This record gives sequence, structure tokens and C-alpha cells, in this order.
Amino acid sequence: MNDKQKSSANVGLVIGIMGFIAGVILTFSDNWQIGLFGGIASLGIAIKGYQDIKASKKVDER
Repeated sequence: MNDKQKSSANVGLVIGIMGFIAGVILTFSDNWQIGLFGGIASLGIAIKGYQDIKASKKVDER
């Protein structure tokens, strides 16, 4: 992986985690539906970013 792909995986992980935290906060407010579904979607983005980082480390080790 080149540097641009690595940084995009890091950005995806950070945005996913921040979105999940915001979703949890919204879950306990009046917008609980938006918080619940937004948190689930953001968690998916965070998992994808983590998988990309993990895959890039395996490629770099070879």
C-alpha cells in the first residue's frame, strides 16, 4: 500500500470512531433513532478502516 491508501484507512478509522461516539450520544437524546442507526453505520466504517490497516501491515511484512 502506498502512503495515500494508508492515510485514507486511518481517516476512515478515526471518522468511524468519532461517528460512533456521536451516535451513542444521540441515542440518549430525543434523536435516538438517528443515533442508533448512525452509530451502527459509523461502526461499520471504523471496522473497515481497521481491516484496511491490518491488511496493509500484512503486506508490508512480506
